[in-house]
Amino acid sequence: MPNEEIHPIVQAFYNNFSRFLLEKGFPDDIKFHTSTFDIVDMINRVDKRKAYYYCFHKEMKINECKVAALYAYWILKLRPFTIIDDRYRNKPEICNINEAFAIYVLGAALLLTERIKNTGKASLSYYSLLEYSFRFRNFSIDSFIVLIESITTETIEREYPNLGYYNQL
Repeated sequence: MPNEEIHPIVQAFYNNFSRFLLEKGFPDDIKFHTSTFDIVDMINRVDKRKAYYYCFHKEMKINECKVAALYAYWILKLRPFTIIDDRYRNKPEICNINEAFAIYVLGAALLLTERIKNTGKASLSYYSLLEYSFRFRNFSIDSFIVLIESITTETIEREYPNLGYYNQL
């Protein structure tokens, strides 16, 4: 992938992460680090996966939902975002910032592609379950894509069992 195509995507990740932090309630002057190397690596890996689908699956192009799932997968693996602000040192909400951002990326893609509807009834327990799973469970790239493609409006509105200690962090 040429550099002139990579740079805008890197910038989009930086801008979306900044917006995500504001939406999560962090102050607008929060200090964070974005590993450009990891984001470029992530972009190249997603591009290679697109080429794989095209070459080995009868010229199939992957949809936006799968692209978002691939980006989220690599965000979880490479962990390119870090809060470095001293005000948040040793605070639990920054430990899982990459998991939370991966969910943000997935949610945006699922809403934009209308795979889910914003009914205002999204369950906090589903978000917690995803965050927990993204942090502590292992997924192959293919199983991760299948998981994301299975998310529906009903999935995110359903209440799930308490995760015990993790909800108390």
